[in-house]
Amino acid sequence: MGQEKLDAFFNHLFDSKKMMGSVAIWSRDSLYYANSIGYADVHRKAKNDQDTKFRIGSITKTYTAVLILKAVEEKKLNLNTYLSDFYPQIKNAEKITIEQLLKHRSGLFNFTDIEGEDIWEQDFHTEAEIVQYVANEKSNFEPNSDYEYSNTNYTLLGFILEKIYQKNYADLLQEKICKPLKLINTYFSTETDVDKNEAISYNIQNEYIQNSTVNFSNHPASGGIASTAIELNKFLAALFNGKLISKASLDLMLPENKGEYGMGIEKTSFKNPVGYTHNGRINNYLAEYWYFPQEKLGIVTLSNAINVALFQSQNALIQYAYGKEFALPDFEQTKDLSKEQFAQIKGTYLEHGGKITITISSDGTNLIFQSSEIGQMYVPFRYKGNDIFEYEDEKVVLEFKPDEKRVLLKEAESVFDFIKI
Repeated sequence: MGQEKLDAFFNHLFDSKKMMGSVAIWSRDSLYYANSIGYADVHRKAKNDQDTKFRIGSITKTYTAVLILKAVEEKKLNLNTYLSDFYPQIKNAEKITIEQLLKHRSGLFNFTDIEGEDIWEQDFHTEAEIVQYVANEKSNFEPNSDYEYSNTNYTLLGFILEKIYQKNYADLLQEKICKPLKLINTYFSTETDVDKNEAISYNIQNEYIQNSTVNFSNHPASGGIASTAIELNKFLAALFNGKLISKASLDLMLPENKGEYGMGIEKTSFKNPVGYTHNGRINNYLAEYWYFPQEKLGIVTLSNAINVALFQSQNALIQYAYGKEFALPDFEQTKDLSKEQFAQIKGTYLEHGGKITITISSDGTNLIFQSSEIGQMYVPFRYKGNDIFEYEDEKVVLEFKPDEKRVLLKEAESVFDFIKI
């Protein structure tokens, strides 16, 4: 199958206002395929390219886990060390080990779930302020009794690295990972800089709406790294081929069961080939990697605007890598509505008497909802019949009135009226 078809697939995503971003396939120590679509900066018409840097969100955790295990190898740290050695003010710190932080088995409350955190994270905060921010939150379970993903775990791990090395996280990342691998487009910084060819995050509406800024001082080791699809692949290849940590340390990182979280890495649900993954999201920076050690195959998608599942991109890439056919998704219908029916309700709507807009589109299967107010990634709705769609068992309902070019958004006791524009 020719590269032209895969190029056409990604052009189709961009032309349909489904995605802007960058992708790459890495096969046996060399670049097999790369492509970039859309804009890093819509206002300046600066296009994404192979050197455009994207925030990779929680994929940062894979790098942080590597840095922790390098610290263990250098005898700077022990996996059985207790959190209380560094932060005794954190609840249950005397029971929580470094290993439990790595595996999300600490019980610590996820600070990104704190009400108002989306506003709080827009400003710079010091280590002391961040620790204080999480110190008073409840524990969700006794350490090592359960698993629950929490950004708090890796934020604290980053600060611990800074304490034991007396260097900041950005410098440690460069010293221990980027410089040895000659990665020039991978780094940690607190703010997005378009002059460094960094992509801006956008919500897709009838136009691209820039998301609110995030200060990554609040996501240091849990979600703040910027990188490219090619360099993320280079990092993965180096990690799995013994160029960063020992095989024994890598084995500690890797979970045994499908869908299980190890140390900064999750095992894919694929039966064959055996692979490992992590994804990330901050605003509409959505990122995902798959790596298959036996095949030495890396698949990476990074985006700065998207309203389809990243799986659509990842799946097309792996099908191409294996020489298999894949189809262009049809975004003009859903599985429940014909093209004619869907054409009547798709588009952008403005709140009656307000400024909020919502956009209705399709990912080729489901009806997709996006709101300008919350700047979030797409939300799929389920069809209930009679032009009514629901999300999460009727917690949110969309009732379309096609003849009037209106839609009612019902949430709890509130009803919001939107007019198609």
